[in-house]
Amino acid sequence: MKKIINYTFLMIASFIIISFNSCELEEANVNKNDVTEVPVNVLLPYNQESLARLMIGTTQVMSGIFVQYYEGIENHPLPVQNYIVDEALYADWNFQDYYDGPMINIKQMLMFAEENGYVPHYIGIGKTLMALCLGNVTSLWGDVPYSEALQSSTNLNPRYDSQELIYETIQQLLDEAIVAFDTENEGIKPGADDLIFGGNMAKWKQTAYALKARYYMHLTKREVDLSYNPSQAALNAVTNGMLSNEDDMIYQYGYSASEQSPFYSYSRLGYIEPNDFFTSLMFILDDPRDTLFYIKKFGVSNIENRYYSSPESPVHLMTFFEQKFIEAEARLRLNTIDPEVQNVLNEAVYANMKRMSGNAIHDTIINQYIADNVILTGSFNDDLETIITQKYIAMYASIESWTDYRRTGYPVLTPNEGGDHNQNPGGEIPRRLPYPQSERIYNPNIPKPLPNLQDRFWWDQE
Repeated sequence: MKKIINYTFLMIASFIIISFNSCELEEANVNKNDVTEVPVNVLLPYNQESLARLMIGTTQVMSGIFVQYYEGIENHPLPVQNYIVDEALYADWNFQDYYDGPMINIKQMLMFAEENGYVPHYIGIGKTLMALCLGNVTSLWGDVPYSEALQSSTNLNPRYDSQELIYETIQQLLDEAIVAFDTENEGIKPGADDLIFGGNMAKWKQTAYALKARYYMHLTKREVDLSYNPSQAALNAVTNGMLSNEDDMIYQYGYSASEQSPFYSYSRLGYIEPNDFFTSLMFILDDPRDTLFYIKKFGVSNIENRYYSSPESPVHLMTFFEQKFIEAEARLRLNTIDPEVQNVLNEAVYANMKRMSGNAIHDTIINQYIADNVILTGSFNDDLETIITQKYIAMYASIESWTDYRRTGYPVLTPNEGGDHNQNPGGEIPRRLPYPQSERIYNPNIPKPLPNLQDRFWWDQE
């Protein structure tokens, strides 16, 4: 009997100890050294670099092949030369990299900033970066997830928002960013962690307005269906935008030996080379920027270690010269004979040459180039071609040139040979990227029927 009582007492004591310990188990197992919340000033530089990396990386190379900056000759770019885009490789990587990289982390940065309630400047920067991400992904894929996306495991199959709604969201994000930039920041303030502007809110505000102008101009083919004129909206936005090259939104690679521009890899490994269309255009125009884009060695053009393709090259996220090209086009669309169109276009070309050359191209050379190649005639179509062709040169290494081509048809390009196949019926220059295989297999909300590379999305209708 004594053994039974002792055994029973032991069991009760053990139960009490286990019960007490189980209550404390979760707390006891927490490593106090583990990070449970990443500060906004830690997330910001990662978000900026990861976005810059995507903007100068694979999708930029693919769009550059489409608009004939480059010719794909090896490895991944080779099939892209024939308008074959692997949905399980290039499309999947880049689509997921946007959502799993900067976008989810920008959302986390916004959440932490909004919870603290006293860091509106981080909110403004975050919303500006998110608008830029959305502008890129919708320019590449059309309808994309956003309103139900970025929720981690709580929603693995987000619905796809219409491209029209995405553009409304972009403008809303930028409007909210502008308000945030004007709000007094009482808590932690962006500084050295802001690798683009060093915490200068005036420049961030100008950038938000410049991006508003960019995304309004994307919609020029939908003008009759909108409640506003996108050209006028863009022109209104640039009045509060960038004032000079000093305001450019640029991510500069080369902070360390291990941090290299991803575009450098494509040039160094010989995966792409300058397209004859682009080099011929430079030759015909006697363009003084040619050696900044490529260099000839033994009669063969090569893009390695040029302005955009060295290990420490910059990534132009939004620039004063792009804003000036936008303004020139907007003014032309509103009034073909507006004398300011010529002046603004001259400023755009001048700003780009100065930016790319580090002010090394002399004013007399720029003025002669403008006199020879950039004089408008008063004919809308001819002048639009001049504006977009000059913008095409200046926007080298940007997906915006593909967007401009799809909007305007300029520059006039001949499709590559071998591009007529099931993925790209008819063989014309692609209008979009395919949705990634992972979305096709796992997300039942993906648009159906699946589009091919010639199917046009909302703003690209004929």
